Parts: sequence; structure tokens; C-alpha cells
Amino acid sequence: MNCPRCKTVLKADKIKDFKARFEVDYCTSCGGTWFDKNELSQIEHVIEPTLLEIRKVPTKTKQQEPLCCPCCNNLQYLQKAEHPRDKKVIIDYCPSCKGIWLDKGELAAIQKENWLITIGKIFKWLVGED
Repeated sequence: MNCPRCKTVLKADKIKDFKARFEVDYCTSCGGTWFDKNELSQIEHVIEPTLLEIRKVPTKTKQQEPLCCPCCNNLQYLQKAEHPRDKKVIIDYCPSCKGIWLDKGELAAIQKENWLITIGKIFKWLVGED
């Protein structure tokens, strides 16, 4: 399988989380990652509180470039959608095989959250507003 962005052959990489263990396909050239159906949903909810949230995602122009699905032999264009946790992250998903492409930095941007937001969520949960 080749990278939808730079056409480099993707390498297998293991994701090991306390609840999930699976293999993704990673591009050693551009740093993007291909998640097969339902794989991203297993880890995108993991939130890493951080004091200063710095996103290193590609530009909006770069994220809007058309890409073909590496899993469907480049016969299907990937659709674009804003990620619900971070509007600056544009995910690319295949309507056929349901795979998802994340460019370098997008997974980290989805999983990182400013400490103040995290504390606010905990407070809301404690007072029963969530």
C-alpha cells in the first residue's frame, strides 16, 4: 500500500494503548498514518492534557489537496471532514472501505488538550452538568 500524499510505500507500525492494540500503516517520508475501519475510534478519545497546546498540522491548503484511498487501489477519492475535537484537523476518509488518513501532527492535535479545558470538563462532571 502506498501513501496517498507522497506515494511512498507505507510501513506497518503497532499502536499499543491500554485498551487497544492494532497495526496501522505509516509513511516514513511524510509522517502520515493510515487507519483501517474503526481503528482511529479506538484511540482518538485518549486525551493528553498539556500546559501549552501547540498544533503542528499541515496548512489548510495542504489538507484540502485531493487524495486517493491507498486501500482501494487509488480508485476512490478520500472525502474531507473536520474532526469534531479539533476544527483545524481535516481528516481524509474513504466512503468505501471506511479507512482514515491523518497527516503528520493531526493525531497529536486531536489527542492534546489545554489543562484549563480539561479542568473545566472535570468541574462540569463533578457538578453534574455533563
